[in-house]
Amino acid sequence: MLIEKLSLALLVLTLSAWTALKAQAQTPVSTSSWPNKPIKLLVGSPAGSGTDAVSRMVAAKVSEALGQVFVVENKAGAGGQIAAELTSKAPPDGYTLISISSAHASQAATLKSLPYDPVEGLTWISTVGVYPFLLAVSQESNIQSVADLIKKAKANPGNVSYTSSGVGSALHLMGELLAAQTDTQMTHIPFPAGGGFGYTDILAGRIDMMINIPGLIVPYVRANKLRAIAVTSPDRYETLPNVPTLSETIPGLEVISWLGYASPPGTPVEIVKKINASIRTALTNKDLQAQMQKAGVRPQANSPEEFHALVEKGIAKYKAIAQSRKIEIQP
Repeated sequence: MLIEKLSLALLVLTLSAWTALKAQAQTPVSTSSWPNKPIKLLVGSPAGSGTDAVSRMVAAKVSEALGQVFVVENKAGAGGQIAAELTSKAPPDGYTLISISSAHASQAATLKSLPYDPVEGLTWISTVGVYPFLLAVSQESNIQSVADLIKKAKANPGNVSYTSSGVGSALHLMGELLAAQTDTQMTHIPFPAGGGFGYTDILAGRIDMMINIPGLIVPYVRANKLRAIAVTSPDRYETLPNVPTLSETIPGLEVISWLGYASPPGTPVEIVKKINASIRTALTNKDLQAQMQKAGVRPQANSPEEFHALVEKGIAKYKAIAQSRKIEIQP
């Protein structure tokens, strides 16, 4: 009898707790007073990295526009998956955001599975900036142009090498796309985060070419250690106006990467609109524009719908490259 009473009491307590949680989950998020406490911004890259630096400089100005403190937390690991998973499972109340890069799209295209839906598992708010990749060789290399690179690759199948930040990364897929479009075979040598991206090897002539973001290549170009031979944007890069676009040699071959803000799925539209408007306001700041340009990122906002479509398109594009080049899908 006592056991039955205890069981009944436990059942009542369980049902009460479940009902309370359900009611809490169904309680609409108040948007009129948002934000009334600090906002957490997750960054899936290590502190001090290029993505982290740009994320922090943008966050400072978005924080001013919203009138609320931003607390930046680095959740590095698994190529950004840790930060993305945490965001996808956070309460959709606008107090957890993620600064996310296009590496998200390349991962979604090459990994067998993810602990979240790469498109619908997040609410896409706006890009904050876009950036191209640069193709660079050692200043001592006899490769003076993309045409020279292609010629050498055709004459030495598989013996021309390039480095990236890892198998399945956007940089790796860029190299594979280049090889596919030029009907050449090039050897990919990955240098995961923390491996120096192969700078020592390319400067020593052990690797032929590097593909990376402008912010990490331009300093070496200015120091006369690397020679930039192409930029992947549709137009020439403002910082290196004498460097031709890749499409000037290979028509139609263009790749642009992005950095933007997303939030948990189900974030109220009103909050999304407020953040989007604050991003647009922040990007009009001249100091921020100068900082971003110096880091190799062009300030650019878009609508949540446009950002959502951009992510879908990026995943499809990278998936097509991975499949056509028979890139081994990572576990």
